Amino acid sequence: MKILKKRRLRWALIGASLSFLGPLGEWMVLKLFSEATTDSLLLTYFYTELVTLISFGLFGYLLGLNAEKIEVLALHDKLTGLYNRHYLIEHLEQLLAMHKRYKRKFSLIMIDLDHFKRVNDFYGHVTGDLVLKAVAECVRQHCRESDVLARYGGEEFIIICPDSNIQESCRLAERMRESVEQLTSESLGFPGPQTISVGVYGLSSDEELSIDQLFSRVDKALYRAKEEGRNKVVISNQEQMAK
Repeated sequence: MKILKKRRLRWALIGASLSFLGPLGEWMVLKLFSEATTDSLLLTYFYTELVTLISFGLFGYLLGLNAEKIEVLALHDKLTGLYNRHYLIEHLEQLLAMHKRYKRKFSLIMIDLDHFKRVNDFYGHVTGDLVLKAVAECVRQHCRESDVLARYGGEEFIIICPDSNIQESCRLAERMRESVEQLTSESLGFPGPQTISVGVYGLSSDEELSIDQLFSRVDKALYRAKEEGRNKVVISNQEQMAK
């Protein structure tokens, strides 16, 4: 959001800069063809400049603000307010490029709501939406500023944890799991409890994987969490936990 706010200010500055061109041209025309005194011309110039500066600056600010709103809609999930899948993949591509060049490690956490279909079927989709928003907010509160939390699709969420090893990401995932399990019926909109299954995969500095391979590995860890009874965290590359 900080970047978006800078955009509206940048457009306001561009508008303000352009505002000098109009009055300057008017000044030159009046100077050449008008018999008015210099003081009168200066007064006209400064008045015109002030009005133009405010108008162009405001126009630029509103233009930037509108661009921000469009970008938010394009990159965020409407229901939860989290980043959407499009942004997730775009960001992951950049991160993989950085990883390939600088060998920066990072981890992926994939979350799936347990028995969510039952909630929708029994309590309705309105309640289901409340549950999704409550879980999304609960998970978001545990994320670092550098983490990227996105709604992957349906009841699945993915967190990208840059510069984070598998141990750190596993602890983070466990805190998220515990917090979601403790959500109250007031937050969820139904008696609860709501639990989550979590898969974690840590990309080490010497690995090179594609986005599809990353998703496949973290998804397998999530599937194992489901197979082993749900409401738990499973690490895809268990051998890294011993390092």
